[in-house]
Amino acid sequence: MSKLGKVLVVDDEPSIVLALEDELRFEGWEVKTVADGALVVATALSWKPDIVLLDVMLPGLNGFEVCRQLRGHSMSFWIILLTARGHEGERVRGFESGADDYVTKPFSLRELMARVRVGLRRKQAPESRRVHAVEDMEIDIGRRTVTRSGMELGLTRKEFDILALLLERPGEVVPRDAFCDRVWGDINVTDRVIDTHVFGLRRKVETDPANPRLIVSVRGIGYKLGRT
Repeated sequence: MSKLGKVLVVDDEPSIVLALEDELRFEGWEVKTVADGALVVATALSWKPDIVLLDVMLPGLNGFEVCRQLRGHSMSFWIILLTARGHEGERVRGFESGADDYVTKPFSLRELMARVRVGLRRKQAPESRRVHAVEDMEIDIGRRTVTRSGMELGLTRKEFDILALLLERPGEVVPRDAFCDRVWGDINVTDRVIDTHVFGLRRKVETDPANPRLIVSVRGIGYKLGRT
């Protein structure tokens, strides 16, 4: 049976690791496991997985810090955080760290496998090769990069997707529901999560983030792209 892709499972609970390994391999995935947060980045960079299932509570480094370090590299890992704590503040922290999805323990294996498959589809979705010039920035949709004066700005996956959606609809007010559908897909997120990611994006692309001109708030609705 041909392999669907590669999944790196990062968890220090043997029963969870065994269950995930069995289910993933049964479905046709290639699997590697790591139990120590300090070893994840090196393993991911050398093995190049498509999906990373990342527990938050790990020895060595916690999952949030591991996620931030993974996002410091240019490879397009799809990261799904696994945690026993599912309150909003924890989810926001996970997305701010660069996670693509968030699953609360105890989880359904069937649901988790569905999210893994969705992650692979999104990761492999074909991108346009369009390049946009926005003030002093160059935004390459195909390469998923934003540069200013030749220096890459280092947007997270979610921040780039938000910017790309705004670029697709210049002059239009994009409601928060549209960001939720396009950027988060089947994951229900609150307005606060969306606003937090927009705030992070502004800090990287705005000359004066406290007085944004590029990503403009429309009270009670969403955001629109300002001067281009």
